[in-house]
Amino acid sequence: MYYLDPSLKKVHIALCYRNFQAKNPQYSHVGLGVNALHTVRVLHRNQIRADVFGVWDAQDVAKVLTDAPSITHCLIEALWIGTGELAVLLRQFPNVHFLVRSHSEIGFLQVEPGAITLLRDQMLLAEQSHNLTIAANSDRLVDFLRTTYDSNVLYLPNLYDLLRVQRRRGEGHDHRTLRIGSFGALRWLKNHTTAAAAALTIARQRACDLEFFLSVDREEHGKTVLQAVRNMFTGVPWATLHEAPWLPWASFRRTVRAMDLTLQPSFTETFNIVTADSVAEGVPAVVSHAVQWAPPSWKAHPDEIADIARIGSALLSSPTSADDGLKALQRYLDASIARWKAYLGDDPNRIHP
Repeated sequence: MYYLDPSLKKVHIALCYRNFQAKNPQYSHVGLGVNALHTVRVLHRNQIRADVFGVWDAQDVAKVLTDAPSITHCLIEALWIGTGELAVLLRQFPNVHFLVRSHSEIGFLQVEPGAITLLRDQMLLAEQSHNLTIAANSDRLVDFLRTTYDSNVLYLPNLYDLLRVQRRRGEGHDHRTLRIGSFGALRWLKNHTTAAAAALTIARQRACDLEFFLSVDREEHGKTVLQAVRNMFTGVPWATLHEAPWLPWASFRRTVRAMDLTLQPSFTETFNIVTADSVAEGVPAVVSHAVQWAPPSWKAHPDEIADIARIGSALLSSPTSADDGLKALQRYLDASIARWKAYLGDDPNRIHP
């Protein structure tokens, strides 16, 4: 039994994310599925057994565990299983260690207040259970929960597969057409309108024709965002808005590759997989300080158009800006892999600082 003799060689992790497409094929909520795929790829290369399962409810999770008795850890990605249902799973599978991992800062959870209730209730459930740990992919959220609610919460950061990395051209941008992308779900806190304003400013200052790419088809508490951006581009002859449909991840990466720059001036983030995609495609990005792992030279104030434009233009002019991002992401990933190994190879109830 894993509890009695913890070892990386015995670990088998089931990463369960809620697959909205299972109930509605038109719904494109696949971000956590992409994250799980990256996690599995990285764990496999570190000789750790792991599998991804897209599920809809607690009954689906139970079936996964019943069908694969070798599973030692069940990682529930995000807060969506009810506390009562989770308690049943803990009793039904006492030899499986469950982890419920939050992927949002408290700032974003203001649009999902029910998730805050689940988080608080399940922290209490973990205190009275031998096989449940509450985790977060953000050390800032972990610090808040530990300090405020006196709870043991595990910091378990994102993993990202950097096996296939593209190299950006070795020179700065100096041609007439400028392609800038603002990707991700249409949420107010993603700050797409400020990104659009900064893109227009950069293009005007550099005397470029702008092609601005904005993700559509996935609105998450961001009603009116798309129309606001459309209104910003109407009647501007040197700027074109491209409404980029939600694509399978591999196809989306190729869209990112066509950009000269991406903008992610988000007000709240934990990891931000879109910025990691930019890094992997050799495209620099302007981000807010919420994206902690990004290099300092990429970070701007999220509510200052001029600051975002200044940094964006500097990144466009620098032939090494994309490499700076790759080095920063690699440092983050090295530390993240070490943390995963330390947790999985040790006592599953021990919280590593």
